[in-house]
Amino acid sequence: MKTMKKIVALAIVAMMVLALGGVAFAAKTADSGKSGEATITITLPTDNAGTDEEITYTVYKVFEATTDGTAISYKIDSANGDLSAAMTAAGFFLDDGGNIHYGTFTEAEDGTYMVGGKKGTITDKTELDDAALAAIAAYATDKIGEFKAKPSDTTLAITGLQYGYYYITTTTGTVVTVDSTKPNASVQDKNAIPGPPDKTITGVGDGSLDEAGKNALAQVGTTVNFKVEITKVKGATNYVFHDIMSAGLQYNNDVAVDPAAVVDNTTTASGDTVTVTFKNDELAKLADNTTITITYSATVTSDALSTDFAHNTATLDYGNGHTTEMDQVKVYNAKFTVTKQDGDKKPLAGAGFVIAKSVADTSEGAAEDATKLQYYKIANNVVTWVDSIDDATEYTSNAQGAVPAFTGLANGTYTLIEKTVPDGYNKAADSTFTVAEKNYTAANLEQTATVINESGATLPSTGGMGTTILYIAGAILVLGAGILLVTKRRMN
Repeated sequence: MKTMKKIVALAIVAMMVLALGGVAFAAKTADSGKSGEATITITLPTDNAGTDEEITYTVYKVFEATTDGTAISYKIDSANGDLSAAMTAAGFFLDDGGNIHYGTFTEAEDGTYMVGGKKGTITDKTELDDAALAAIAAYATDKIGEFKAKPSDTTLAITGLQYGYYYITTTTGTVVTVDSTKPNASVQDKNAIPGPPDKTITGVGDGSLDEAGKNALAQVGTTVNFKVEITKVKGATNYVFHDIMSAGLQYNNDVAVDPAAVVDNTTTASGDTVTVTFKNDELAKLADNTTITITYSATVTSDALSTDFAHNTATLDYGNGHTTEMDQVKVYNAKFTVTKQDGDKKPLAGAGFVIAKSVADTSEGAAEDATKLQYYKIANNVVTWVDSIDDATEYTSNAQGAVPAFTGLANGTYTLIEKTVPDGYNKAADSTFTVAEKNYTAANLEQTATVINESGATLPSTGGMGTTILYIAGAILVLGAGILLVTKRRMN
């Protein structure tokens, strides 16, 4: 019965220190010193959506073992040497027969074990505690080898092992547990590999975003708010969050994490915009599948994001050198371009344009549903809307009829107004254009218009020759008649 208790004590592991990412277990193998016929079969994590990288399992031999297929006893592995002080302090000890136990020895006259020349009893521990796991990790230097598996695999078989007590670490940092040790070891890696951070845009100062929060239309100069959700999986260790913002977004240095206690520090690592490093001990305290939320914001600094969007990528490091797939969000803005022509469709220079939008009139005395026009003004890549047309940004057509683009626009309906009219031409009628929300196509974000100016018609005038021409004509007729009369009389 006591022999069976020893077997159970050395075979069962419930949970190990997360930072170690390993576990010890007993396995049946061939004769000591020779290759055996025993196999460790590892069942891989079931949720591997976060990565397509290989998982590396490293196997260490802790103790030699002998077995008849039922009973098992453990001996010192010469490659590791005598038990360390840490192993002894953690509860591992040798009896006088050279057998290794994990538990406590109590002197007793009726005992069946001899330890240090004294007879007594052994109370076996049935679960490895943190101290024991840490001691095993430091003590076991007899490395059997590294064995790789892809997340798409379901199992990994390690064959040809000797009898022994083994310790496994994984590069994912997940916990490995023991299912059975007879006749072979079956190890269940029950823990999920973390998926990529779920990054979304939660709001924009002036603009709109789609339902999924992956795309936004944002006016240049406005604030964009981001939220990232990371799922803490069982066995989580060495979590480091990375965010990279492209040109066009300026981080506002306002990161916040919930729960805050899980954060070790927030920095800007090389190539990153935001870096959040987590504490392993605090991660271990969180329940599995707990959502960790990271929030921060950025200012849109580019007014040329119509099709060349600003993007924002997020990844999560975990385990020993693994990184999840990337999650990305995109920020756009729109532009409107005018071409100026005369009535003959020839370029016309000197026409000045502004754009306006209708907003609620909240001034004192205004009716409840009153509206007013505000005018577009851009300075230092920031768009504002002013009440006076004289303060608005005005763009003027050149000799080719080209007008600089009105850039950095969010979604909305706008009015194009010809403020300055070229000499000799009539003012063009106001026109409207609409930038639709949730539409990130070039046709929506890069709209154009051609504005025609007709020349003015010459109006009737006074103050010219008037009736003078009639007097002259009449005088000529009278003179002609007189000459005709004189000539006729002479002829008679």
